Amino acid sequence: MSVYIISELCGQWGGSVRRAEQMILQSKLAGADAVKIQLWDTYRMPGDNRQLWEHLGMTKEQFLRLKKFADNLNIDFFASPFHRDRFQWILDTDIKINKIASSMLEWDIEFCEDMAGDGMLTYCSLGKWDNKLVYPFKNSNVKYFHCVAKYPHSEEEALELMPEKFDDLLVGYSDHSIGIEACKEAVRRGATVIEKHFTTDKKLQCKTESAHICSMTMDELRGLRDFCDQHYTAG
Repeated sequence: MSVYIISELCGQWGGSVRRAEQMILQSKLAGADAVKIQLWDTYRMPGDNRQLWEHLGMTKEQFLRLKKFADNLNIDFFASPFHRDRFQWILDTDIKINKIASSMLEWDIEFCEDMAGDGMLTYCSLGKWDNKLVYPFKNSNVKYFHCVAKYPHSEEEALELMPEKFDDLLVGYSDHSIGIEACKEAVRRGATVIEKHFTTDKKLQCKTESAHICSMTMDELRGLRDFCDQHYTAG
């Protein structure tokens, strides 16, 4: 057994399918088990000046092209849908995993309940879930990620807010801290799934792509993969 590592591509893909394919290839070569994207229509998302993010909205054709690319590399591919029609895109494929973004727990809990009730393996981040005593869903197919919904934050803040241990329900850690040390500590505390944003270049950080600085590079992903494998071998 080792840790299932998810490489999150959005929004560091920059609206370029070629860059996204490069990110999938680098993630595969560095040891990720899966790559994940986000499916949303910028004009149906909260906030002002949404046109600034229009280039990061993925079309169905781009979604299917990236899925095919990932399939050919034998790396898992799945998504966080933000609208019902985008969830239908997923259902129309053979994708076996879904991800509920923590912000969706605030924006549309009814939609989240419907996704959880679909039956496929569903990961749900808890960064925006305030009730620490009760999980959002009773469905047995839903597993949870600890998450700090802040882009970026420090390793110190990540460790301060991290639970003492992970378990069969709280299986994973969705990391937005700088570097990979918080991910390693989550593994030490029992996390069996790690999700972290991926970038080809942290210098691409900008207003509309604000997660590059807290993303992992190919070298960092390779280091995380090695740590996880050694941790479970030693254990």
